[in-house]
Amino acid sequence: MAVSRSRGRIDRDAGAPPPKSDAYVGLLSISLVALIIGSVFLFLDYSQYDNKKPTLPPAPILRAPTTPAAPGG
Repeated sequence: MAVSRSRGRIDRDAGAPPPKSDAYVGLLSISLVALIIGSVFLFLDYSQYDNKKPTLPPAPILRAPTTPAAPGG
């Protein structure tokens, strides 16, 4: 059985130009810019809040449950 080997740096042509960027590199850069802008907006939104605790609404008043009177008696 023949031994398979992967193509390495030695197998490539030394005079070949490097691969050019394609549409996927453009999409990757657009998504990077979108993530940076989203992070900036998240920071601006978060920085508007104070570090104090919010005021809590008053607790509801609980009353003892009443049982209805038994009919006929």
